[in-house]
Amino acid sequence: MPNKSDLFKNLTDYEIEKFLSENNAEKILLNKREEVFLQGNEAKYLFILEKGSVIVENTSLSGKRTIVNKFTEEGTVFGEVYLYLENNIYDYSCYSNEKSTIIKIPKRALLFDENSDALKIRIINNMLLILSQKAFYLNQKLLIAGSFSIREKLAKFFIQESNENGKVELYFTREELADFLGATRPSISRELMNMHNDGLIELNKNSIKINREQLEKFL
Repeated sequence: MPNKSDLFKNLTDYEIEKFLSENNAEKILLNKREEVFLQGNEAKYLFILEKGSVIVENTSLSGKRTIVNKFTEEGTVFGEVYLYLENNIYDYSCYSNEKSTIIKIPKRALLFDENSDALKIRIINNMLLILSQKAFYLNQKLLIAGSFSIREKLAKFFIQESNENGKVELYFTREELADFLGATRPSISRELMNMHNDGLIELNKNSIKINREQLEKFL
Protein backbone atom coordinates (compact mmCIF):
# COMPACT_ATOMS: atom_id res chain seq x y z
CA MET A 1 0.00 0.00 0.00
CA PRO A 2 1.24 3.54 -0.75
CA ASN A 3 0.91 4.65 2.88
CA LYS A 4 3.72 2.21 3.80
CA SER A 5 6.18 4.21 1.72
CA ASP A 6 8.61 6.69 3.27
CA LEU A 7 7.65 9.04 0.45
CA PHE A 8 4.29 9.53 2.18
CA LYS A 9 5.54 9.63 5.75
CA ASN A 10 3.18 11.54 8.09
CA LEU A 11 0.54 11.95 5.36
CA THR A 12 -3.08 10.86 5.65
CA ASP A 13 -4.67 8.38 3.24
CA TYR A 14 -6.70 11.26 1.79
CA GLU A 15 -3.57 13.34 1.14
CA ILE A 16 -1.83 10.40 -0.50
CA GLU A 17 -4.73 9.63 -2.80
CA LYS A 18 -5.08 13.33 -3.65
CA PHE A 19 -1.42 13.57 -4.62
CA LEU A 20 -1.50 10.38 -6.70
CA SER A 21 -4.71 11.38 -8.49
CA GLU A 22 -3.67 14.95 -9.25
CA ASN A 23 -0.35 13.78 -10.67
CA ASN A 24 -1.74 10.96 -12.84
CA ALA A 25 0.09 8.18 -11.03
CA GLU A 26 -0.44 4.71 -12.50
CA LYS A 27 -0.49 1.22 -11.04
CA ILE A 28 1.14 -1.44 -13.22
CA LEU A 29 1.06 -5.23 -12.90
CA LEU A 30 4.14 -7.15 -14.03
CA ASN A 31 4.98 -10.82 -14.41
CA LYS A 32 8.41 -12.24 -13.59
CA ARG A 33 11.24 -10.74 -15.71
CA GLU A 34 9.06 -8.03 -17.21
CA GLU A 35 10.96 -4.75 -17.31
CA VAL A 36 10.18 -1.76 -15.12
CA PHE A 37 12.80 0.28 -16.98
CA LEU A 38 15.77 -0.55 -19.18
CA GLN A 39 19.41 0.49 -19.29
CA GLY A 40 19.64 3.48 -21.63
CA ASN A 41 16.04 4.66 -21.07
CA GLU A 42 15.33 8.22 -19.97
CA ALA A 43 14.09 8.51 -16.37
CA LYS A 44 10.51 9.78 -16.47
CA TYR A 45 8.94 8.17 -13.41
CA LEU A 46 9.43 7.46 -9.74
CA PHE A 47 8.48 3.91 -8.76
CA ILE A 48 7.01 2.48 -5.56
CA LEU A 49 6.88 -1.26 -4.94
CA GLU A 50 3.39 -2.14 -3.74
CA LYS A 51 3.64 -5.93 -3.93
CA GLY A 52 6.22 -8.50 -5.04
CA SER A 53 9.90 -7.76 -5.66
CA VAL A 54 12.21 -6.24 -8.27
CA ILE A 55 15.89 -6.57 -9.16
CA VAL A 56 18.06 -3.70 -10.38
CA GLU A 57 20.95 -4.97 -12.49
CA ASN A 58 23.62 -3.95 -14.98
CA THR A 59 24.77 -6.02 -17.94
CA SER A 60 28.23 -5.28 -19.34
CA LEU A 61 29.16 -5.43 -23.02
CA SER A 62 30.62 -8.88 -22.36
CA GLY A 63 27.27 -10.05 -20.97
CA LYS A 64 28.29 -10.19 -17.30
CA ARG A 65 25.42 -9.37 -14.95
CA THR A 66 25.94 -7.34 -11.80
CA ILE A 67 23.09 -6.98 -9.32
CA VAL A 68 22.88 -3.47 -7.91
CA ASN A 69 20.00 -4.14 -5.53
CA LYS A 70 16.95 -6.27 -4.87
CA PHE A 71 13.83 -4.68 -3.39
CA THR A 72 11.31 -6.85 -1.58
CA GLU A 73 9.74 -4.54 1.01
CA GLU A 74 6.33 -3.02 0.29
CA GLY A 75 6.50 0.75 -0.08
CA THR A 76 10.11 0.82 -1.28
CA VAL A 77 10.87 3.80 -3.53
CA PHE A 78 13.27 3.17 -6.43
CA GLY A 79 14.47 4.90 -9.59
CA GLU A 80 14.49 8.20 -7.73
CA VAL A 81 18.13 9.25 -8.17
CA TYR A 82 17.96 9.59 -11.95
CA LEU A 83 15.00 11.97 -11.79
CA TYR A 84 17.28 14.72 -10.50
CA LEU A 85 20.31 14.19 -12.75
CA GLU A 86 21.02 16.38 -15.75
CA ASN A 87 21.91 13.27 -17.73
CA ASN A 88 18.92 11.26 -16.58
CA ILE A 89 19.62 8.07 -18.54
CA TYR A 90 19.48 4.81 -16.60
CA ASP A 91 22.80 2.99 -16.19
CA TYR A 92 20.86 -0.06 -15.01
CA SER A 93 17.82 -2.10 -15.88
CA CYS A 94 15.07 -3.08 -13.47
CA TYR A 95 12.96 -6.22 -13.78
CA SER A 96 10.16 -7.71 -11.77
CA ASN A 97 11.52 -10.69 -9.83
CA GLU A 98 8.06 -12.22 -9.49
CA LYS A 99 4.48 -11.20 -10.13
CA SER A 100 4.53 -7.64 -8.81
CA THR A 101 2.46 -4.48 -8.47
CA ILE A 102 4.22 -1.14 -8.91
CA ILE A 103 3.05 2.46 -8.71
CA LYS A 104 4.73 4.88 -11.09
CA ILE A 105 4.57 8.63 -10.54
CA PRO A 106 5.53 11.14 -13.28
CA LYS A 107 8.75 13.05 -12.70
CA ARG A 108 7.04 16.45 -12.64
CA ALA A 109 5.22 15.47 -9.44
CA LEU A 110 8.55 15.44 -7.56
CA LEU A 111 10.00 18.71 -8.87
CA PHE A 112 9.71 21.93 -6.89
CA ASP A 113 8.44 25.06 -8.63
CA GLU A 114 6.58 28.29 -7.80
CA ASN A 115 3.26 26.44 -7.96
CA SER A 116 4.20 23.77 -5.43
CA ASP A 117 1.62 23.57 -2.65
CA ALA A 118 2.19 22.56 0.98
CA LEU A 119 1.42 18.88 0.29
CA LYS A 120 3.94 18.66 -2.53
CA ILE A 121 6.60 20.37 -0.41
CA ARG A 122 6.10 17.82 2.38
CA ILE A 123 6.49 14.99 -0.12
CA ILE A 124 9.64 16.54 -1.62
CA ASN A 125 11.07 16.86 1.91
CA ASN A 126 10.41 13.14 2.38
CA MET A 127 12.21 12.55 -0.89
CA LEU A 128 15.30 14.32 0.45
CA LEU A 129 15.41 11.82 3.31
CA ILE A 130 15.07 8.92 0.86
CA LEU A 131 17.91 10.28 -1.28
CA SER A 132 20.09 10.62 1.82
CA GLN A 133 19.42 7.01 2.75
CA LYS A 134 20.25 5.91 -0.80
CA ALA A 135 23.55 7.82 -0.70
CA PHE A 136 24.44 6.09 2.57
CA TYR A 137 23.55 2.69 1.11
CA LEU A 138 25.72 3.25 -1.97
CA ASN A 139 28.60 4.32 0.25
CA GLN A 140 28.24 1.08 2.24
CA LYS A 141 28.20 -0.96 -0.96
CA LEU A 142 31.36 0.82 -2.12
CA LEU A 143 33.06 -0.33 1.07
CA ILE A 144 32.08 -3.91 0.27
CA ALA A 145 33.27 -3.62 -3.35
CA GLY A 146 36.68 -2.45 -2.12
CA SER A 147 37.27 -5.63 -0.14
CA PHE A 148 40.17 -7.90 -1.12
CA SER A 149 38.61 -11.29 -0.46
CA ILE A 150 35.21 -12.96 -0.69
CA ARG A 151 35.26 -13.58 3.05
CA GLU A 152 35.82 -9.88 3.71
CA LYS A 153 32.97 -8.96 1.34
CA LEU A 154 30.62 -11.40 3.04
CA ALA A 155 31.66 -10.23 6.50
CA LYS A 156 30.92 -6.58 5.67
CA PHE A 157 27.65 -7.47 3.96
CA PHE A 158 26.40 -9.58 6.89
CA ILE A 159 27.31 -6.94 9.47
CA GLN A 160 25.48 -4.26 7.45
CA GLU A 161 22.39 -6.44 7.02
CA SER A 162 22.21 -7.95 10.53
CA ASN A 163 19.68 -6.87 13.14
CA GLU A 164 20.43 -6.14 16.81
CA ASN A 165 20.31 -9.87 17.55
CA GLY A 166 22.97 -10.64 14.95
CA LYS A 167 20.51 -12.27 12.56
CA VAL A 168 20.43 -11.80 8.78
CA GLU A 169 17.40 -12.71 6.70
CA LEU A 170 19.01 -13.24 3.33
CA TYR A 171 16.76 -11.91 0.54
CA PHE A 172 19.22 -12.90 -2.20
CA THR A 173 19.52 -16.36 -3.74
CA ARG A 174 23.09 -17.70 -3.86
CA GLU A 175 23.34 -16.72 -7.53
CA GLU A 176 22.00 -13.21 -6.83
CA LEU A 177 24.38 -12.79 -3.89
CA ALA A 178 27.28 -13.75 -6.14
CA ASP A 179 26.22 -11.20 -8.76
CA PHE A 180 25.78 -8.56 -6.05
CA LEU A 181 29.25 -9.15 -4.59
CA GLY A 182 31.03 -9.65 -7.92
CA ALA A 183 31.93 -13.30 -7.38
CA THR A 184 30.90 -16.70 -8.73
CA ARG A 185 28.16 -18.79 -7.19
CA PRO A 186 30.48 -21.75 -6.37
CA SER A 187 32.92 -19.38 -4.65
CA ILE A 188 30.13 -17.85 -2.54
CA SER A 189 28.68 -21.24 -1.58
CA ARG A 190 32.11 -22.57 -0.68
CA GLU A 191 33.03 -19.53 1.42
CA LEU A 192 29.69 -19.57 3.25
CA MET A 193 30.33 -23.16 4.26
CA ASN A 194 33.91 -22.33 5.29
CA MET A 195 32.67 -19.43 7.43
CA HIS A 196 30.09 -21.73 9.01
CA ASN A 197 32.76 -24.34 9.79
CA ASP A 198 35.04 -21.65 11.24
CA GLY A 199 32.31 -20.47 13.64
CA LEU A 200 31.86 -17.06 11.99
CA ILE A 201 28.24 -17.68 11.00
CA GLU A 202 25.48 -20.22 11.52
CA LEU A 203 23.70 -21.17 8.32
CA ASN A 204 20.03 -22.14 8.31
CA LYS A 205 18.75 -21.86 4.73
CA ASN A 206 18.18 -18.11 4.18
CA SER A 207 18.52 -17.22 7.85
CA ILE A 208 22.05 -16.53 9.07
CA LYS A 209 23.26 -15.91 12.62
CA ILE A 210 26.54 -14.02 12.72
CA ASN A 211 29.38 -13.94 15.23
CA ARG A 212 29.80 -10.17 15.06
CA GLU A 213 32.94 -10.03 17.18
CA GLN A 214 34.73 -12.49 14.91
CA LEU A 215 33.45 -10.97 11.67
CA GLU A 216 34.62 -7.50 12.69
CA LYS A 217 38.18 -8.77 12.50
CA PHE A 218 37.79 -8.78 8.73
CA LEU A 219 36.75 -5.12 8.51
